[in-house]
Amino acid sequence: MKYLITEQQYKLIRRESDIKSRIDNLLLMTKYQNDLNYVPLDHLLLHIADDVAVSIANETNLDNDEYITFRNQIKQYIRTNFYEHIKDYWESNKK
Repeated sequence: MKYLITEQQYKLIRRESDIKSRIDNLLLMTKYQNDLNYVPLDHLLLHIADDVAVSIANETNLDNDEYITFRNQIKQYIRTNFYEHIKDYWESNKK
């Protein structure tokens, strides 16, 4: 079976290591360390996805709708592809 990867998906795939690095950096921040005991996993995932997506989208030269679309694609990509990674960290660091 062949999989076709669109240009939009490729932009995200080639940034995967950068995305993972940013997620790991956020998880290690004191702000999120304190939240691990009080915030449900879904909320933590949404906050991390939003923070990473905004920081990556801000580094681009995209305007208006393109910026919003790209930011939302990154959010969805994180929620889909890094759920287990964030969940494992959340479970292993709860006190």
